[in-house]
Amino acid sequence: MGANPHTAFGKKFSCEPTLESVVKERNIRAIDFRIYTRDLFSDAKLSGVIADFGYPQPLLSKEDYADLCGARIWEIHRIEPVMVQLSQDCQNFAEFREKYRANLAGALKQDGIVGLKSIIAYRSGLEIAPKDEKLAADEYEKFKENSYAKAKKLRDYCLHVAMEECTKSDKVMHIHTGIGDGEVVLQKASPSFLIDMLRDEKYENTKVHLVHGGYPWIEEAAFIVSILPNVYMDLSLQNPFSGHGVKRILSQVFEFAPFDKVMYGSDAFTVPEMNWIGVHLFKECFEDVLNSWIDSDYMDSETAQAIGEMVLYRNFENVYRKHL
Repeated sequence: MGANPHTAFGKKFSCEPTLESVVKERNIRAIDFRIYTRDLFSDAKLSGVIADFGYPQPLLSKEDYADLCGARIWEIHRIEPVMVQLSQDCQNFAEFREKYRANLAGALKQDGIVGLKSIIAYRSGLEIAPKDEKLAADEYEKFKENSYAKAKKLRDYCLHVAMEECTKSDKVMHIHTGIGDGEVVLQKASPSFLIDMLRDEKYENTKVHLVHGGYPWIEEAAFIVSILPNVYMDLSLQNPFSGHGVKRILSQVFEFAPFDKVMYGSDAFTVPEMNWIGVHLFKECFEDVLNSWIDSDYMDSETAQAIGEMVLYRNFENVYRKHL
């Protein structure tokens, strides 16, 4: 397969590995989109997905998505849409503060919701100040007028509340790290900016998931998960979007990261082909990396197989097992 999706889908669809041929065959097969999507998920052995329904807006139906792909769906509750909606509904910060915390606490009690998520990296960056309610209140009117305003103290405050609620419920706080779309605060997107917050004693038992593994600052993420026992990372976005770089990234991540702290991911959205190609590209590249370790006598084949299983699904089961 390599990094060429045309080749991969050409083999899958038994057609020429060209864009035109693949698209033509895909459109024929996708006439019954449910059958087509379920076939892709089944072929990739994707039996479960952690999904962020916070984008796009309005929200997609989790039930419809589960029926479409035939996989079990676990949800993470994104905090930013909650902040925006409540800022329109609440006249003052005191009301916002109470309803915001209640919303997060209520969501975390629901079956199938395994944690919260923040995209603060897109709005004000990952350098998080200590929680300060007064400064947050001072920025509320600015945020109420413009939900895209930096309002850093308010956003930092809301992230702290989310961390607190995840701690109480023993669920997982997901934080977008690294690059994304053009809105990201690039100069403050490295996961290293989170280190002071993550080291705070009140969060020592909080499970934190570094979404996208901080790409391209993957070494920083790998180091953080190596020193903080309840912090984990995934390899989504970099897989499959970096293509041929996935193999290099896997090798680099495990220069620091323990094998039980890294999880497979794809960041797949909008079309099911992304879910399928993500699995196949990742497995192919990881197999090459593991085989290179076997060939150099770094480990035996049984150990390599165990590591492969850990990263592909067992680490997810271990981190989320209380809520599956």
